[in-house]
Amino acid sequence: MRPLINEVETTATPDSLTGWLAACGKTPGGVVLLRGGGDFPQARYSFVAANPFMILRSFGSRCEITRGSVCHVQFGNPWQILDSLMSRCELLDEPDLPFPLGGCFGFWGYDLKNFVEPKLSRRALNDLELADCHVGFYDSVVIFDHHLGKTCVVSTGLDADGSRSAHR
Repeated sequence: MRPLINEVETTATPDSLTGWLAACGKTPGGVVLLRGGGDFPQARYSFVAANPFMILRSFGSRCEITRGSVCHVQFGNPWQILDSLMSRCELLDEPDLPFPLGGCFGFWGYDLKNFVEPKLSRRALNDLELADCHVGFYDSVVIFDHHLGKTCVVSTGLDADGSRSAHR
């Protein structure tokens, strides 16, 4: 099954969707990646996604994997767990696009360095109680091509177990 790629006519912009996601507040895992300024090839696209089908959060070696309303706790190296989850989302029949499909958006904190370089000291106090990483896996994304003035909705149909469905 190939990903669904639909060009849509819309007056929405990445900025307006950013405001919409913030106003909704109930849309979990909303992510907006805005293009950079200038006339660079990397500044061509903006991406908007919401409602991840799976979320990975890590606190040291304690990793929470959430699918829907079910949270599973696993202990280990967050990088290895992320790699395992990413391998489920690999798209072998990916179309020829200038950006990858079937991945994740999120943040990776500085303290994950200890899983790469364990001899480094861990001096920072986690007084904000933030996760070391918080990553959402998305089956659909809205892509704004600023050079061509086009907007596409792309859906891979991926689910947390790596299966794909035409309905999704």
